[in-house]
Amino acid sequence: MNGSIGVALSRALDYNTPDSRIDYLKTTVSNFLHAGDPSMQVRKTEFFNHTFAPDLVLTWPKEGRERLVFLRTNPDPRWLASDLRAISDSHPIILTLDTWNQRRDERPRLELSEAAVGASALVTDPAAIEELTALESPITSVLSNAVMRGGLGVVDGDSARAVAESAVIGFDGAASLEPEPIRAALSRAEAILNDEQAGRFSRLYQVVWEGHGGAVENFPSARNMVGPMTSSDLALVLSTLDTQDIQFWRRIGHSLTLDQLTTLGQLQGSPALGLLVEANADRLVARGVRVFGSADPATEQDPAHWSIERNCLVLRGIGWTAFFAPRSTDLPAYDSRRGIPVESLVSAIRDLGARMTEVKVKQNSFAISIEAVGSADVVDSPDFGQLASRGGSIANSAAIAMTSGRNLIADFITGTATGHTNATFTIRELGPAAIKLLLQLGERETSDLTARMRRESNGEIVQPPLWD
Repeated sequence: MNGSIGVALSRALDYNTPDSRIDYLKTTVSNFLHAGDPSMQVRKTEFFNHTFAPDLVLTWPKEGRERLVFLRTNPDPRWLASDLRAISDSHPIILTLDTWNQRRDERPRLELSEAAVGASALVTDPAAIEELTALESPITSVLSNAVMRGGLGVVDGDSARAVAESAVIGFDGAASLEPEPIRAALSRAEAILNDEQAGRFSRLYQVVWEGHGGAVENFPSARNMVGPMTSSDLALVLSTLDTQDIQFWRRIGHSLTLDQLTTLGQLQGSPALGLLVEANADRLVARGVRVFGSADPATEQDPAHWSIERNCLVLRGIGWTAFFAPRSTDLPAYDSRRGIPVESLVSAIRDLGARMTEVKVKQNSFAISIEAVGSADVVDSPDFGQLASRGGSIANSAAIAMTSGRNLIADFITGTATGHTNATFTIRELGPAAIKLLLQLGERETSDLTARMRRESNGEIVQPPLWD
């Protein structure tokens, strides 16, 4: 056996007892399989080289998916074909612990391959596992994940290397809008993948093709994949692509919704997510935002960054965190606050250059509401001026007129900003006003709020700053 997995498996002979050797073999194989797809879990069983009982069980809990792995010490295709007939209903992976015996007679191998394809089973060896992940490219990671989930047929080291190399060339071809490398890559991959995983693999190429300006009708695949990205497509793209091309993220986000993003689950430290959000901040629509501040001294120097937490899209800055949600019921629980001094509210309104349409002020045991009529500004109201001049006046809530024509209501008790009834706002419109109002950022570090822009390689600004 050659390669690192082969060397590791050969060390099993150093163990004194059969049980310790078997456990070492299973552990070694488990580690290599998991390296090929970190999203799956591998469970060892108490059996070994058993006809009907698997040696390992692969599971993907988030997908409700399971696949059985049978280890075999004899790589003879006739023996493997006989075993496959007994376990074909489970669509298993049969993994030989030695590489294929290269012999002239190919008939048994062809018969095994046909049987494996018919049973949606994968018959493979250690060399193939290594070849699928040998090239350090995002697309080979997707390929190995797809093979673990839905690989079929006979895949040895040579065929795995050919598929992996073609996948990398095809992926580059998708970015440069060259159809032939894509067609070749998809043809090779589809030969060793079931329909579900082949479609998933093709979809990623199509996203790259469209993201770089290719017309969907010219994409070189016979598969019908027209339509918006699903959440699964989106998760695959964010975990695979690392391009800095803002126009790419703009193109693939043409039908993106906040619901799609927030259903992806926990996602932190993803530069791709930040680029996707920034490129489509004028399209992503939220019902509201809840902002939390921190009195802790700033320890990080990075600009504000995006993540997905608690079913919300989250913008985290130095000393503050903003949760954007498609529904107000999705916002995290709040801690009640005291409100803000009226003079601080006036200062924040002026900094925003906004018109205040309504305010609720509390002083001692009384609460006073003032509402503007027509295009008037509450800040210009004599009554409000008197309240502002008195010490101890606290604003519990205020509404400002947004450029969209809707009013944004800032609740300083809960740290929340929403619109009337079911009004929604784009992230770009909602974010700056809400965060600055709710946290009085005139008194805080605000440089990270103006740091959200990207440039083309020639230096030309292709998108205005997220926070103007």
